[in-house]
Amino acid sequence: MRCNYCDEIISRNLTIEEIFLLKRVALEQLCSRCAKEFQLLGGKDSCRGCQRPTNNRYCGDCLKWQQCYPNYDFHHEAIFSYNAAMQEWFEEYKFKGNYKLRYSFAGYLQTYFKRKKNFLVIPIPISTERMKIRGFNQVEGLLEAANISYQPYLVRFVDGLSQVQKTRKDRMELKQPFMLTKAGQKAVLNKDVLLVDDIYTTGRTIFHAAQVILENNPSKLYTFSIAR
Repeated sequence: MRCNYCDEIISRNLTIEEIFLLKRVALEQLCSRCAKEFQLLGGKDSCRGCQRPTNNRYCGDCLKWQQCYPNYDFHHEAIFSYNAAMQEWFEEYKFKGNYKLRYSFAGYLQTYFKRKKNFLVIPIPISTERMKIRGFNQVEGLLEAANISYQPYLVRFVDGLSQVQKTRKDRMELKQPFMLTKAGQKAVLNKDVLLVDDIYTTGRTIFHAAQVILENNPSKLYTFSIAR
C-alpha cells in the first residue's frame, strides 16, 4: 500500500476485513508521518458554536452570529484544525485538482458519520461556473470516498471569487448565494439535518446555507466541516 498523500509505501499487516472486503478506504489511507501533520481538534476548551479554542462557552464570532440568528441553536463540529499542513492539502486537492486525495480522510469521516446515522446529509454546493473550472465538488468528493450518503438539495446560484481570494470583510458581506430545491424543501421538514462543508472560516457560508434550510423547519440542524 502507498500513502494517499505522499505516495510512500505503507508497511503493515492488513486486517481480516481489509483482506476479504478489499475496501478502497483501507488502501487509500495516510501514512503515519502524513497523519501526524494534521492536527485533530479537541473537544475541551473550545467554543460550543464553532470549536474555536477558547475558555468560554462561545467565542466572540459565535456571540455575534447568535445576534443575527437568535432562534438557531448553532452547533458546528470539525475534525481537524486548518493548520499549515491542512492548507497545503486543500491546495493540492481543491485547487490543483488532485482528486485521488478525496480518500485521505475517509476513515475519519466514517467514524464521525456513524454517530449521525439518522441525519439527512446535505453538502454545500458549488456554482455551475465553479464546477466547469474545477470539475468536481470537493465536499461531495470527500463524502463519496467515505461512502456517506447525501442529498444535493442545496443549489448555489451566485458565483464569484473563491473564498480563499476574499478578505474577511468580503466574506462577511457576501449576499445569500443559496436556495433549496423543491424536493429539498419537502425533505428537510421535521428531519434532523447535517449540513456539510470542507472548511469553516468566518462561518458566513455555513450560516447562509443554514438559513435557507431553517426556513423549511427541520427538527434539528447541525453543521460539520473537515477543518476549522
